Amino acid sequence: MISGFQITLILLLLLLVAGAFLLWSGAIGASAGGSSSSISLRSISQEYRNLDDSALSDGESLVGAKGRRGSQKPEIEVKQSRGLSLATRLRYAELGQYPVYFCSVAQVVISLAAFSVAHMYCKEILQVMSLFVGPLVVNFVINRRIEARARKFDVDFPQFLLSVVGMLKTGLNTIQALQAGAEGLEETSLVRQEVGLMLERLRVGVSEDRSIGSFGEDINHPEIELFVQALILSRRVGGTLSDTLDRLARQVRKRQNFKMAASGAVGMHRGSIWVILLLIAGLQAYMFASTPDIVLGTWQNPSLNGYAQASVALMILGVLWMNKMTNFKV
Repeated sequence: MISGFQITLILLLLLLVAGAFLLWSGAIGASAGGSSSSISLRSISQEYRNLDDSALSDGESLVGAKGRRGSQKPEIEVKQSRGLSLATRLRYAELGQYPVYFCSVAQVVISLAAFSVAHMYCKEILQVMSLFVGPLVVNFVINRRIEARARKFDVDFPQFLLSVVGMLKTGLNTIQALQAGAEGLEETSLVRQEVGLMLERLRVGVSEDRSIGSFGEDINHPEIELFVQALILSRRVGGTLSDTLDRLARQVRKRQNFKMAASGAVGMHRGSIWVILLLIAGLQAYMFASTPDIVLGTWQNPSLNGYAQASVALMILGVLWMNKMTNFKV
């Protein structure tokens, strides 16, 4: 029979692990996507990306061709974004080889395993909470991979934009400027890899619009769509591309600086969560070392065991709430 001290250690470990997951994974659901009303650049660019050069007559702009195809909708549509689908998030996380049902099965299996352990040693409240372990773990893995790829892309993207601006001002065309700007980055750079894929598509005969439109399609980065639209529209309707990309590079820099400042502002609140968890664990260890009957008696007494587990459940919910209060996405 498992002892009360072992139960205490198991629940404290569960609390610490759950706190770490909640701090790092963001929202438990599709936290990679938002739920506010926004301008859907992705929906606009999809038509631009799939538009063949052969669909355009000589001298006709891209916007004109879009209207000629019979679409009477506005060029920019405002719609309610309900978050990214699981299939899209898997693609952003470089897990597109796994079908959606595989993640659903993984969530169910993990939840059932956690519920089996909780059913043997815990009361009903922790048994119910154990059912959410599967979605928590699976979404943690997916979200961490999405964020890691976005951060890796974000490191070199402003430098790449400024390099392209400089190349355009020297007289190179768009494709040559993109290639020259990418060559200045390290071989492991995600930006350079995406440019290489784009140039490879051009070499195998894919149209320029589709090749440019495929740039960064598997990366969840806020400025990729703006970059793609600037390249495609400047080619179709004219305009000074170097000035547009220069403003975009400044915008990326400002967003990065704001994100760093916001992370520092909420860092104290996030750190307080860890301090609270460590204080609870240290207090339990001290009480067990000095008067073990207090700790063991709480878990061994049938009338007090439920209150002890309810307190652990409330602490986990408190960690979740504090994480939601300090969670932001820039």
